[in-house]
Amino acid sequence: MRPRGRAASAQLLLGLFLVLLLQGPAKSNASENPKVKQKALIRQREVVDLECTFTKMRSNSALRVLFSGSLRLKCRSACCQRWYFTFNGAECSGPLPIEAIIYLDQGSPELNSTINIHRTSSVEGLCEGIGAGLVDVAIWVGTCSDYPKGDASTGWNSVSRIIIEELPK
Repeated sequence: MRPRGRAASAQLLLGLFLVLLLQGPAKSNASENPKVKQKALIRQREVVDLECTFTKMRSNSALRVLFSGSLRLKCRSACCQRWYFTFNGAECSGPLPIEAIIYLDQGSPELNSTINIHRTSSVEGLCEGIGAGLVDVAIWVGTCSDYPKGDASTGWNSVSRIIIEELPK
């Protein structure tokens, strides 16, 4: 006679548990599991640069990168700065650079002052075409084409972080 109801469910669960227990731990395949790394800094003053070395496991994967932290630009007249990621010293070209800009039209010349707003911002994107192995990932500040340089800062009085994740294509 077969067990019914709760007794049957309990026996089935016990049987499945025993099968899983006897199989041992699941085999880990690093090429199937996404890999994530985070580097975070807290500063009372500006972070000059934020770099992180990441071990990329596959050549046919993409890197998802994220910077989150305080960005600031100030100037008395129109200015523009861009924050961008580099991979082993070069900007991403597959498919496009990963960047963000802040543009200010002008400060307040009548008050002889500058706009000085610190913004919590993020810069995020995917980069393809990077080979397997060690990858130096960094966030940098540069100028926008055809605009004067302002006084830019990265990371002030808050946590700044880079998160890097390897994603299969």
